[in-house]
Amino acid sequence: MLKTAILVAIGAVTLAMVVASFLSDSPLTSSSPSPPAAAPGAASAETIPADLGSPPRASGYREAVLRADARGQYTADALVNGTPVRMLIDTGASIVVLSGATAARLGVTGDWAAKWTVKTANGATTAAPVVLRNVSLAGLYMNDVQAVILPPSAGEVNLLGASFLKRLMSVEQRDGMLILRQ
Repeated sequence: MLKTAILVAIGAVTLAMVVASFLSDSPLTSSSPSPPAAAPGAASAETIPADLGSPPRASGYREAVLRADARGQYTADALVNGTPVRMLIDTGASIVVLSGATAARLGVTGDWAAKWTVKTANGATTAAPVVLRNVSLAGLYMNDVQAVILPPSAGEVNLLGASFLKRLMSVEQRDGMLILRQ
C-alpha cells in the first residue's frame, strides 16, 4: 500500500510539472490572490530571492527558491498564524510538525485527547493534531493547514511537511535548490 501511495505521489508531481510547463508556455495566467503582507525580518537568508509577499511570476505562479545548507537540508523562516517560525522543509514528512515549545510560543494547542502515534528520527512518540489558521513561506500562502504538535521531550524541530507541500502546484529539487510553486 505504501508503494502504491509513493507511485501515485510521484505520478501527481510529474503531472503537476507537465501541466506547469504547459501553462508557462500558454498566454493564460493565474488569478490567485496576493498573500497578506509578511512581518519584517521573516525572510530567510536561504530564500533566493527573499520574496515574501511577491506577486506571481510571469508564468502566473508564485515561486519560492530555497538553497540547500551545507548538510543538504532546506530551512526557511515561515509565518505560522502570522508569527515567524524557523522550519526544516521535509518532503518526506507527511504533515507539518511543531515542537511543543514553538506551539506554546504561538499559543496553539492541539487535541491531546485525540493524540496520534508518530514516527520521528528519534523513534515513536505521541502528537496532538491541530489545524493551523495559515502558513506562509516566501510568498506561498495556505489556510487551514493540518499539523501536529510534538511533546517537549521530542525536541525542538519544526517541519514543513506534505500537509503544506502537497497543496502546491509543484515541488522540484535540482542543483542544490528546492523550487516550490503555487
